Amino acid sequence: MKKTLLLAGVAGLLASNVYASEVKPYVGLDYIYSGIDFEDSSDESVFEDNLSSLALSAGARLHKNFGMEAFYQQSESADKNILGVADSKIKFKAYGIDAIGYLPLDNQLELLGTIGLAQYDADVTASVPAAGIYGSESEDGLGVRIGAGVQYNINEQVALRATGRYVFTDIDGVDGLTEFSAGIRYSF
Repeated sequence: MKKTLLLAGVAGLLASNVYASEVKPYVGLDYIYSGIDFEDSSDESVFEDNLSSLALSAGARLHKNFGMEAFYQQSESADKNILGVADSKIKFKAYGIDAIGYLPLDNQLELLGTIGLAQYDADVTASVPAAGIYGSESEDGLGVRIGAGVQYNINEQVALRATGRYVFTDIDGVDGLTEFSAGIRYSF
């Protein structure tokens, strides 16, 4: 009888661990406001340094305190006209993966910490007709992303998320990006 109760207890513990580690896949959509930190501050007078973008994500909550998320982000094409004598345009796309740590505060509210790696591809165009300068250039580089945020779980399927993040990147002429995002996640 004791062995039966012991085996039933062990089976119950194993079953509860399987349930606790249930993987919850999800998809998400975010609006992101990005501020570009140029290496040379004079670039801020030539190029727009604030861009809006959208990001699609797919991830999985692997544990109540840990998840992984892949994303694709595309920015707007931000134009800047300099005193009517010059024009510039800048845009970027990024894709990568983030590890996310969750700290539940209650049944609905959670704090988030993120760290990830992404590939950033930027396209830059400048035109100064008076000087005969016309050109475009593409730059790319890896970025290490570190962030923190909050997630509000409306129910088991829908959550709202807001995060702030800094991206350390090796794109020529750029020190990094400061990003603020707000979005929605739908779990399956």
